[in-house]
Amino acid sequence: MPSSASGSAPATFLHKVIAAVSIAALVHAGYSAAQHRLYLRLTEQPFTALPADIVAQTLASLIFLCWAYTHVAGAFQPIRADIANGRRKWDDVGSCLSFATFEHRAKALSPTYAFDSGRSVSILLLLF
Repeated sequence: MPSSASGSAPATFLHKVIAAVSIAALVHAGYSAAQHRLYLRLTEQPFTALPADIVAQTLASLIFLCWAYTHVAGAFQPIRADIANGRRKWDDVGSCLSFATFEHRAKALSPTYAFDSGRSVSILLLLF
């Protein structure tokens, strides 16, 4: 029997319902907060804070949503790097030749570097 991310039984229909209700409650809390701000603007009152019921609904729905999604998401699969890199030698692990580049601007710091002004002017003319 596969376990979920939290280590208990797999996702049931109840977990999915709780997740859906939590999403609906979170959307409702956002809509209520927007309605409250609109009410304050219409009555020309300053905004100090959201009402406690909107804050409580937001926090409760967020907590229930996180809890339900840990059950709905299912079990985490381990990352098996030993299978993908099983045939590589230890000396080759740190070698990333895709990052090695020899055409970079630091070559101008070399005392043997010869600056080609004609090429730079032609590139500037192409850009502008």
